[in-house]
Formats: sequence, structure tokens, C-alpha cells
Amino acid sequence: MVRVELERIEALESLAMTLAHLNDAESRGEVSPRVPLLMVVRDKLAFALREES
Repeated sequence: MVRVELERIEALESLAMTLAHLNDAESRGEVSPRVPLLMVVRDKLAFALREES
């Protein structure tokens, strides 16, 4: 597993991009292998940002 440390701004940008991809997948009804992975990324970024504040 790769561990990446991001600055807060980079983490917020990554979270925004992840949410945009998830919203797009949801609007198209997409069920692909990338959706669960994006959800994990979203959850980990959100958790890290909450812990930091």
C-alpha cells in the first residue's frame, strides 16, 4: 500500500475531484470497479481532513 501525505489544499482539491467523479458516475448510473475505489478515497480524504481541523 502506498502512503501519501498531502497538504490541506491538495487534499481538498483531491476530495473535490473525487466527489465530481462520483457524482458523474451516479448521474449516469455507472456501476464499475472504479466507483467503490473512489468511495474509499473519498472517505479517507474526508477523515484525514476532519482529523486535521
